[in-house]
Amino acid sequence: MYCPKCGQEVGDYTNICPACGELLDSNSAATQPNQTQTDPFPEPPMQKVPDYKVQSILLIVFSSILCCVTCLTIIALPFAIVALVNSNKVDAHLQAGNYDLALKASEDTKKWCWVSFGILIGTIVISIIISIAFLNSEFYREFMDEFMRQYENYYDYY
Repeated sequence: MYCPKCGQEVGDYTNICPACGELLDSNSAATQPNQTQTDPFPEPPMQKVPDYKVQSILLIVFSSILCCVTCLTIIALPFAIVALVNSNKVDAHLQAGNYDLALKASEDTKKWCWVSFGILIGTIVISIIISIAFLNSEFYREFMDEFMRQYENYYDYY
């Protein structure tokens, strides 16, 4: 479809022209520039667009909580915040009637959720590997032996 006011190409389910803000309906929008739409069939109902808001919030919560265990998980937090911002755009576009822009915002939200989740899982795995390597190191054994020698006689008096 094309906007009758500015001629900008818009999506089939778009109700407001993103270029000029003209309110579009099936009678005023043309399938080609300067031609009226002659389709006698009504448009199909819009499908539900997922906003991934719950997933974004859960990623923010887990990134923040797991930061107390391993500081590397804080890297996933900005990506989860970007996902939450994009999820709010989905609702705004749907309320404005821009179905195509809502789909794009939903896809972007899903992408940022997966990026954040991947970073979160990756940093947890890296932290576990580093912890295992440190606990098996000679430095850790020497440190613990020295620590135990300091308090060896402490428990004998009680």
